[in-house]
Amino acid sequence: MLENLILAQTVELMNDPVIASDELGRVVLTNKAHSKLTGWSQEEAKGNNKRLLYEIPKTELLDKAESSFREAILYRKDGTKVTLNASCAPLQLPELVDETIGQIVVFHPPSDESIRGHQSSDDFVSTVSHELRTPLTSIKGFAETLIHSSDKIKPEDRIKYLRIIRDQSNHLARLVEDLLFVSRLNNRKIHLVVRELELKKHVDKVCEAMSYQAEGRIFVYDFEDNLPKIMGDSDRLEQILSNLISNAIKYSPDNTTITIRAMRGDLKLNKIKISVIDQGVGITEDDQEVIFNRFSRVDNPLTRKIQGTGLGLYITRSLVQSMKGEIFLEKSNPKETVFSFTVPIAKGN
Repeated sequence: MLENLILAQTVELMNDPVIASDELGRVVLTNKAHSKLTGWSQEEAKGNNKRLLYEIPKTELLDKAESSFREAILYRKDGTKVTLNASCAPLQLPELVDETIGQIVVFHPPSDESIRGHQSSDDFVSTVSHELRTPLTSIKGFAETLIHSSDKIKPEDRIKYLRIIRDQSNHLARLVEDLLFVSRLNNRKIHLVVRELELKKHVDKVCEAMSYQAEGRIFVYDFEDNLPKIMGDSDRLEQILSNLISNAIKYSPDNTTITIRAMRGDLKLNKIKISVIDQGVGITEDDQEVIFNRFSRVDNPLTRKIQGTGLGLYITRSLVQSMKGEIFLEKSNPKETVFSFTVPIAKGN
């Protein structure tokens, strides 16, 4: 008798809604938290079929002697629904462990982290859909124009339309590649081959590969004398440099300088600091706070004409961190922007 009283009082004092039902599915107990959330008084709820008060998809496990945790729908008295998490367990007598005499369900509000996760996922899908739709719309529109009005289009316009289709296809391919890479990052499927690297050799390689994009800009090296070798993955290091230098090119006007600087950082941390410095449009304080987020792009009239996925710096930060370094926006104004990252110095250097 005392045990039943303690149990009833405990259920009544719980902040989460509780519903218990018998083997026929009739509600035998609810608590005040349930009444407060749904509008059903405890007297009104008692005796009703449990399906009137809640629904838990795939409840086949609940007839067995095991507990489970899953998403559930709680029905309010006014007919509206509340989606919650639910802990479910069968009710059994101690002397009849193989026989289920009912079910008890405790409903839990989603955690703040879960809500943020769902919102982040929804935002990600929405942004990806928009990013994919934009180049696809251009490709489809100009392709249909060429198909249906080919005989009316001037040769120079035909070439122009084909170039647009090519450029948008390349943009679409880059977006897909970035999305696949982000997926691998999130699933921790990026494999690094870490070894000693000569930094200048890889900077030379990246700058040479990007020289065609940098037409009208001048690359300048500012390397500290006798820099030691670093530890890192050569492919990922070049990807980091490519992303930062590509941004410097895209967001700076012709006849400006892009400086790649390398120097020893804090000697206690045993790191080399590498900076990419441009003379571009700069980044506002508001944008600086989110610049490393997924799909974040600088909101500037001069940058809205530049295509990009908004994933470059997000990927870059993840790669730097995977090589035990840090990346940060050191400085930005309308005359100079400095992105810096650190990489470990090779042992023995």
